[in-house]
Amino acid sequence: MQHNPRATEHRGSKRGTAEKRRQVHEESDEQHQRSISDLLSSNNPQARDCQQPSSPKRLRSSITPSPSPNKSRHTLISSDKMYNFSSSDSKTNEKFSRKVNGPAVVSRPSNFTPHTGAKRLVVKNLRSGPRLNSDEYFEKIWSQLSTALETVFDGGKPMTSLEELYKGAENVCRQGRAVVLAQKLQERCKTYVVNNLRQDMVARSKHGTDVDTLQAVVGAWAAWNTKLVTIRWIFYYLDQSFLLHSKDYPIINEMGLIQFQTYIFLDEELRPKILQGTCDLIAAERAGEGGSDLLKKTIALFHDLGVYARHFEPLFLSESEAFLKSWSQKEADSQYLGTYAENSHHLIEKELTRCELYALLRNTQQSLSTLFDEYLVRDKEDILLAQPDLLGLMTTQNKHALERVYSLLERVKLGHKLRTSFSKYIEEQGETIVFDAQREAEMVSRLLDFKQELDDTWVESFHKDETLGHVLREAFESFMNKTKKTQSSWGTDNAKTGEMIAKYVDTLLKGGLKVIGRKAGDTSLADEDTEINKQLDKVLDLFRFVHGKAVFEAFYKNDLARRLLMNRSASDDAEKSMLARLKTECGSSFTHNLEAMFRDMDLARDEMSSYNAYQSQRQTRLGLDLHVSVLSAAAWPTYADAPVRIPPDIAKAISDFEHYYHTKHNGRKLSWKHQLAHCQLRSRFAKGNKEIVVSSFQAIVLLLFNDVADGETLSYGQIQEATGLSDGDLTRTLQSLACAKYRVLFKNPKGKDVNKTDVFSYNATFQDPKMRIKINQIQLKETKEENKTTHERVAADRHYETQAAIVRIMKSRKIITHAELVAEVIKATRSRGVLEPAEIKKNIEKLIEKDYMEREEGNRYSYLA
Repeated sequence: MQHNPRATEHRGSKRGTAEKRRQVHEESDEQHQRSISDLLSSNNPQARDCQQPSSPKRLRSSITPSPSPNKSRHTLISSDKMYNFSSSDSKTNEKFSRKVNGPAVVSRPSNFTPHTGAKRLVVKNLRSGPRLNSDEYFEKIWSQLSTALETVFDGGKPMTSLEELYKGAENVCRQGRAVVLAQKLQERCKTYVVNNLRQDMVARSKHGTDVDTLQAVVGAWAAWNTKLVTIRWIFYYLDQSFLLHSKDYPIINEMGLIQFQTYIFLDEELRPKILQGTCDLIAAERAGEGGSDLLKKTIALFHDLGVYARHFEPLFLSESEAFLKSWSQKEADSQYLGTYAENSHHLIEKELTRCELYALLRNTQQSLSTLFDEYLVRDKEDILLAQPDLLGLMTTQNKHALERVYSLLERVKLGHKLRTSFSKYIEEQGETIVFDAQREAEMVSRLLDFKQELDDTWVESFHKDETLGHVLREAFESFMNKTKKTQSSWGTDNAKTGEMIAKYVDTLLKGGLKVIGRKAGDTSLADEDTEINKQLDKVLDLFRFVHGKAVFEAFYKNDLARRLLMNRSASDDAEKSMLARLKTECGSSFTHNLEAMFRDMDLARDEMSSYNAYQSQRQTRLGLDLHVSVLSAAAWPTYADAPVRIPPDIAKAISDFEHYYHTKHNGRKLSWKHQLAHCQLRSRFAKGNKEIVVSSFQAIVLLLFNDVADGETLSYGQIQEATGLSDGDLTRTLQSLACAKYRVLFKNPKGKDVNKTDVFSYNATFQDPKMRIKINQIQLKETKEENKTTHERVAADRHYETQAAIVRIMKSRKIITHAELVAEVIKATRSRGVLEPAEIKKNIEKLIEKDYMEREEGNRYSYLA
């Protein structure tokens, strides 16, 4: 029973709701029509102006219904009719609009049928209403805009808001007056630039310097840009809707730039002062007056106006050319080469830094670099290549200055022209080292230092220039193979470098770290072999430059024999390493005899082991320990026989070994070289017994004093008669025993030289903190006679080789001119050293005397079979 009333109330509420909806709909239609009527009948000019066609979105926002207090009911208007303004309906509306000054609502039968669903609504734009006179409106708006522009030009703020000014300019453009507005704006800006800015700049230029004029122009450009920003805000709609797509009128920013360029910069009175003021700023900075913010702004102005390449760059390059020409001449006259090169580099660096700092174009930098090359390098080529100055820099090892000079020359690819001075320096310094007789013993170490200095100069100063690298090697090779017939080479034409390299290697292999320590610094024992190998590599670099390797071979062979026979090599590995290097460098034929010497020493040790075993089987004792090295005569150096009387016990031991050897090897002959032997003697002195290591000649002399009573002496003649030694060998032996560091004999009278009138006695008071003393150093040294013999033998071999080469050439050519023969001989013997034409001619004469060849007319030779 209670449910039905609720249902009745529910239906009643539905009817009430529908009635309310109908009422609200009628009120909305009434309000909508009233709003349209108000809009059409408004006396506001701005409202009438807004009757222009607008987008559907704006229309919909203008006719949105709003609540109305009017509660009266009216007949509803069909939605199709309400939003459909046809031409006939508009006439009715216009008539009705003129009679009624209030809301107008037209009641029409409604087509609304709620049960048939929603229908499509078509919304159309309102028809344009009547307008005021467009010319009057344009003049009004332009008056406001002109007043605002005047204020902006004066640096003030327009009285009218920018938004209202923008709206006015937009309305004018929408009325189709954009072209006129653009023309007026352009003319107004031009008038300001010409009558205000230009006149102000011209007035200032007459009473100030060029820099003052430039500063005023830069300031005016900055202010003008600021004004253009405000102008563009006001005319933004014109700028974006018309000017942006116009081919006849530029956009506002471009317009302002063109006008400033045309009427300010390109003005005949202002342009020269602007450009010259810029050059004055650059000149001031070059003079060291510091950087300029004005210069940076000026270059930016030139870029903005587009006048950089056409107007500024040519003048700048012209001024720079005059500056560089004057600067280079002044520096070259007042400074020496090293300072000129250094200052030139500083100038180039500062100029290029200025280009980067002030944003000069890449083309300008390239043109400036061309001027550097022209006036700092090419025009001063003679100064940069002045030989005395370059030799001075090389002599003082001023690598930095040389690098500056080379870098300047290499800018125009002229670095290779240093080769003449570089080659001359190398040859002069090298010859000074090679032919310095007073410091001959230091030749190789000085050459190594000189070579290292040149390598460093080539790498650091000349940037590993390939041409200069070839010059270095050729010049080094040239002076190292130059010869002079001096006393040190005993009048032969042998190159001294081969001999001294061999002696340096001998000292290195004998002394080890004792020699290296003075040159390479302190090294640990673990690095001994490594350091020796490094030194050998450096020496081998010098050896490669030597042509006459026969000299090196002869002296190296002699020194190696002493090291092997006296067991004085510091390292067997170093010996074999050097031998391997020589084999790689010169071939197996060069090291054949050297390798045979090592094999002989191994065989000799085996032979002595066999002899000692033989003695043990016989159970015989000779009273001394004998060690004999049996060597093959072909592989070892040739040694002359030295006459000497051997003590009886030593002679007995030697005879016993000969008997054993001949029993084992039938048909072989032993030739004893006593001058190569050494001994160990046990000596008794008052302050302690010593073991002394002496040569065989020293031992023979010392053993004579065993038969002399204490205090008694032996004269020089007595010692010579007892030993049978020659004057030279005896003098050197007595000098080493009585005048050297260890004086086991007394000489009377005292002195460093030994004379035939001297007498000698045993020094019983000799003392030394070491138990074992080596006195046989004299045996390790080469005598003058040995040195002379070696040189003469090498020279003789050279003559034989030269003659053999001449015969081979004549046999193949039959007839040949003198010049051709000399050239062919030099070429054939180059590997053994460069021959002088005079020496070749002497050998030709000898072969003519031996009837190997004969002279013919025309300075020719013919071969005789």
